[in-house]
Amino acid sequence: MKKFLGLIFIGLFFYNCSNKRTELVLLGTVHQPVENFTPDSLYNILVKIKPDLILFEVDSSFFTKEFDFKKTWESNENIATVKYMNNFDVDIRPYEFTGRNQYRVKTGARPTDSKAFELLDSLYRNNQLNSLNKTIYQNFLEINDTLNSFAYLGARSFNNPKTDKTAEIRQKLHYQGLLSIMSEYPIFSNTFYVKNDGDSISYFEGYKRASEFWDLRNHTMSKNILHFIRKYNGKKIIVLNGYFHRYYLNSLIKPKEEKLNFTIREFYEY
Repeated sequence: MKKFLGLIFIGLFFYNCSNKRTELVLLGTVHQPVENFTPDSLYNILVKIKPDLILFEVDSSFFTKEFDFKKTWESNENIATVKYMNNFDVDIRPYEFTGRNQYRVKTGARPTDSKAFELLDSLYRNNQLNSLNKTIYQNFLEINDTLNSFAYLGARSFNNPKTDKTAEIRQKLHYQGLLSIMSEYPIFSNTFYVKNDGDSISYFEGYKRASEFWDLRNHTMSKNILHFIRKYNGKKIIVLNGYFHRYYLNSLIKPKEEKLNFTIREFYEY
């Protein structure tokens, strides 16, 4: 009888372990040190949560085969993560779109997107936009300033639903609202940038490709995060992400919670 009960206990133990929910923290960050958010701020959050896995917002080219950083750099995430790796047992993995910057240059999204934005800003400041488009652009500038101001108020200020909603509105204005303005002014379709391969691309098309890449990038990042959720079942995972991404990643990942047996938590719940 005792042996039978012992087998039941062991079975229940392994059942509970196998059904333990994975904990996922989508930790919005600011890449460079600012007032109220520094490498030490981020390190203290990591220590408090004690993750089994940290997902880092770069691709695999930044890592050795053993998943050590090939180099270090002066960002909040890199300094804090390296310090944590030196003091605790943790896995680090990349989850970014592979060759992000090279892809944007190759497709002409960069630097054409910034050139198109500068042209739009010039039209605005020279009062060459119609009243509706002027209002759209002013709304973008206002919400952009609001979203950026959260960066100086500490991690809790840019890790909450209100900031996520502000980021969503800002990004939709940036990539959809401004693109709609550009579509109404021929100068954006008639002004070209010559890429490194000798091909030319209009400012409008370049900005459009940048808009499309914003979606592609976030979908790719989310797909990679879900891969690690499956692989690290029952563990604690922190996803370090610039806080403009948080709303998008959350919208793609949260619907999978029950199916993949994980729970999204905020860092201040620990």
